[in-house]
Amino acid sequence: MLTRIGACLLLLLTSVPSLSGAEFEMKVTDKNYLDTQGFSVFLYDSTYHPVFVDQKNTAMEMILHGQRIATNGDVRLMPTPEQWDLVATLKGRHADKEKDRLTADLAFPSFDFSYTLEVAAEPGGVKVSINLDKPLPEKLAGRAGFNLEFLPSFYMGKTYLVDGTRAGIFPRTPNDPMIKVLPLPDEPKKAYYLEDWDKAKGYTQPLPFAEGKSITMGVDDALARVNVTSDTADLMLFDGRNRAQNGWFVLRSLIPSGKTTGAIVWHIRPDVIPNWTRPPVIAHSQVGYAPGFSKVAVLELDPKYNAPKTAKVLRLTEDGSYKQVFEGPITPSTPWLRYVYSKFDFTPVKDPGLYVIEYAGQRTAPFPVSKDAYANIWQDSLDHHLAEQMDHVSVREGYRMWHGASHLDDGRMAPVVGEQFDGWNQATATDGKYKGGDHIPGMNVGGWYDAGDFDLEEPAQLSVIQSLALAYREFDLKYDELTVDEAAREVEMHRPDGVPDTVQQVRHGALYILAQFHNIGHAIRGTHEPDLRQYTQVGDGASKTDGRIYDPKLGPNEVKGDYSGKPDDRWIFTTNNPFFQWNAIAALAAAADVLKGYDDAMAKDCLETAITAWNEEKAHPTPNPAGGGLGGAAPAGAPGGGVLASSQGAVSGAAAPPAAPPPGAGRGAFGAGLEWAAALELTIATNGAEPYKSRLKQLLPQMITPEQMGFRGWTAVRALPYLDAGEKDQLRQAVKTYMAGLDKQLDATPFGVPPSLGTWGGSGAVVDMAIRMYFLHKAYPDLVGPEYTLRAVNYILGTHPVSSTSYVAGVGTVSKTKTYSNNRADNAYIPGAVIPGYIIIKPDFPECIDDFGFLWFEDEAVVAGSASWVVAGNAADAIVKESNRTQ
Repeated sequence: MLTRIGACLLLLLTSVPSLSGAEFEMKVTDKNYLDTQGFSVFLYDSTYHPVFVDQKNTAMEMILHGQRIATNGDVRLMPTPEQWDLVATLKGRHADKEKDRLTADLAFPSFDFSYTLEVAAEPGGVKVSINLDKPLPEKLAGRAGFNLEFLPSFYMGKTYLVDGTRAGIFPRTPNDPMIKVLPLPDEPKKAYYLEDWDKAKGYTQPLPFAEGKSITMGVDDALARVNVTSDTADLMLFDGRNRAQNGWFVLRSLIPSGKTTGAIVWHIRPDVIPNWTRPPVIAHSQVGYAPGFSKVAVLELDPKYNAPKTAKVLRLTEDGSYKQVFEGPITPSTPWLRYVYSKFDFTPVKDPGLYVIEYAGQRTAPFPVSKDAYANIWQDSLDHHLAEQMDHVSVREGYRMWHGASHLDDGRMAPVVGEQFDGWNQATATDGKYKGGDHIPGMNVGGWYDAGDFDLEEPAQLSVIQSLALAYREFDLKYDELTVDEAAREVEMHRPDGVPDTVQQVRHGALYILAQFHNIGHAIRGTHEPDLRQYTQVGDGASKTDGRIYDPKLGPNEVKGDYSGKPDDRWIFTTNNPFFQWNAIAALAAAADVLKGYDDAMAKDCLETAITAWNEEKAHPTPNPAGGGLGGAAPAGAPGGGVLASSQGAVSGAAAPPAAPPPGAGRGAFGAGLEWAAALELTIATNGAEPYKSRLKQLLPQMITPEQMGFRGWTAVRALPYLDAGEKDQLRQAVKTYMAGLDKQLDATPFGVPPSLGTWGGSGAVVDMAIRMYFLHKAYPDLVGPEYTLRAVNYILGTHPVSSTSYVAGVGTVSKTKTYSNNRADNAYIPGAVIPGYIIIKPDFPECIDDFGFLWFEDEAVVAGSASWVVAGNAADAIVKESNRTQ
C-alpha cells in the first residue's frame, strides 16, 4: 500500500514525457541476454515443455520496467495458437557480444522450413528479423507468421494507436469475429486427442482487432508504452482469449512469399524511463507476527537503487493516525538473481496492535502483532479449498452453489491408447475382470479434484489423507464448520454437524481409495477426463458429464434411466506401481486411526484393507513399470510434495512423486522409503503390532542418513515411542548431523528457505520445510529451534521474492485473489488455495504475477498443497501457543 509520498513518486514516474526515439543502447550481458536499465530481452533461455508445450515462458521475451510484458516471440502457423499447437524445433542459439545480437536457429522439419530468428540492439530498442534459409514453402503462405504475445492483464483497458492516428482500447472482454481455419493438408499428424479437440472446437481463429505498419501499445501508461514498427508485412493485433480464457494479446506479421533475408523485420522501441529503478519490495508476513518471536522483513531492491539505510515501524492507532515506534538499520545488500536483498529486523516490536513498515517512502499494508497471529491461517484451506474440491458431492456455501454432485457416472476403465495428455497412460488392456471401456462400478465416491482441473490424481489423494490425518492426531484438530452427508452427496459450508472436518475429509478420501481395492483390487493411477474438450472445461464440475453411465447400445442422445449413449464418463487408469500401492496402504492405515470412534466400521475396513494389501505386497511385490520410472505419474516438474512425498524439488501439492531419489540418497534408500510410510502408519494404527514395528526398525538406518533426513527420514520422530534406547540415540545423532549442514543449504537464497528452481513454483517445498522442522523441533528442541517453521510459514504469507502477496488465497491483508483454480475463467479464486508462487524465468527473472491467474506454474493450487498447509499452519500456531504457556 503506497503512502501519499509513494503515490507522488509513482505519479512522477508515469508522467515523464514520452521518450519515443530515445537512443539508449542495449548490450548482451554475461548471462547472454540483451539489457539496458529498465528493459531486457531474452531469447530461448527456456524451451517449450515436453508435455505441457506452451507455458507462455519461452522464445523471445521482453521485460519492461520490471514486468514481463511479452513472450513466445517466434514463427507460428496460427494467429492465436493454443497450448498444444505445433511449435518450431530449436536447433541452436547464440549470443554475440561484439554485435550485441541474439540469434536462434529454428525449423519446422515436416515442412522443410528452416530460419533464423535474430534480435539485435539498435538505438532506442531492438530490431527483430526472420531470415529464411530458402523462400517460404507455398503451403505455408498465409499461415506462417512471426507472433509476439503480450500479457493481457497488463494491457487490457489501456490504449493503443495504429499508425499514429487510429486509436483503440485493449478490450477487457474478447469479442472479435471468428473464422474457420482448417488444418494444412500436409500438417504433421497430431495425437488423436488433439485431432478430436480441434474438431470439437470447429477450427476457429479470430480476426485481428487492429492492423497497420506501426502500433503503439499502452500509450496512456509510461510503464507499459512500447512501439512496434514493421518494415515488411503489416502488423496485426489479435485477442487469443477468443479461443481460450488463458490466451494473450498476439502481435503478428505474416511471412511473405519469395523472401529470405529480412522476410520479417520489426523495430521494437519501448518507452524506457531514464534511469528507471524498480521500486523496493518490502516482503513481510501479511497476517503479522507473534509478540515474542523473530520479525524480519526482506527488502528486494534494484541494484541501481540508492537505498536508504534504515526502515521504520509505525503503529496504526485507533483514530487512524500512525505513530513511529521503531527505527532500525537494514543489513548490507546481498545479490541474488537480478536484484539485491537486505533485511530489516524489527523483533523488538512486541506490543500487541496494528503496524506498518515504512521504507523509502512506501508503507506496507497493516499487519497485527498478536499472540494468535497464526491461529486461523489454515482454516480456509480446510473448509473452503478442500471442501470446494470434493468430488461426487454437491458443495454449497450460503446462497452460493460451488458445484453440483459431479461425476456420478465414474467411470470406465481406460483403453490402451498410448500416452494421454498431461502424461497419463494405461499400461494394460485388461485388469482382472475388466477391459478397456468397461464400466467399473462403485468408483463414484470420495476424492478431491486435484487442482485447477478435475481429475483424481492418486498421489494427491493419498497425500491429502495422510496430511489431514497427521493434522488431526498431532493437533487434536476438532474444528467443525462443514456438514458432510455422503449418503445424500451434499456438503455445506458454515454449518457444523458435530464431526471434525478433518475426520470427514479423511473419510471422503478413504472412500475413493477403498473403492479401488474393493472393485479393482489395488491402488490405481487415478481418474481422468477422456478428452481435451472435457479436460479444459472450467466451472461447475457437475456440468462436465451427464451423470449417467455410458451404454454403447444406446444412441448418442438416448437416455434410459441411469444410462445414456453419451461416452463422457471419465476414464479410470488402473495402472499401478509400488509408489501408489505402498502409499495407499499408508493412507488407509492413517485413515483407520483417525476414523476410530466416528465410523468404526469404516475404520475397520481401512485397517483390514491396508493389512491385506501389505501381506499381498510382501508376497507378490507390485513390479516397477517398464523403464524404471513411476509409470503414469505426471512428468518431472509437475507438483509433488506434502507429507506423502518430499521437499526435494517439490511444489505445492502432490500430483506426482519425485521420479528419482534425492541427490546422494541412492536407489535402495528410495525404495525403502516407499515401504517406510506404510510401516510407520501401520505401526501407529496397530499400537506397535508386528510385523510392522520390526520392519520399521529394519528400515530406520536407511531412512535417517543425511540425504534422507530432508526427504522422508524426518518422519522417524513419529516412531520414537516404538524405538529402543539405542535407536533413539541413532535418530538424535542423525538430526544433529542434518542440522549441522542445513543452514548452509538454506542460505542459498536471502529468504532462508528452499529455492524455487523447477518449472513450477516451489512453495510446496517451503511448506514441507515448515512441517518437517516443527516435528524435529518438538522432538529435539535443544537441537532445532522454532524459527525454521515460522520462517517458512512467514515466507508463504508474504516474505518471498517479487511481491509481498500472501500465497494463500484470501489469507492476509494482501493475498493472491486470481488463481489457476476451476473458477479461473471468472478471474477469481477459491479461499485457502495455496499457489506454487514465483519461478525463475530463465536466466534470472523471478516472477509471480499478482493480477493474472492463468500461469499454472505460478498460480495453480493443488489439494495436496492445501492439506499440507493445514499441517504447517497449525504447527506455527502450536509453537506460539507453547511459548505463551511457558512464559
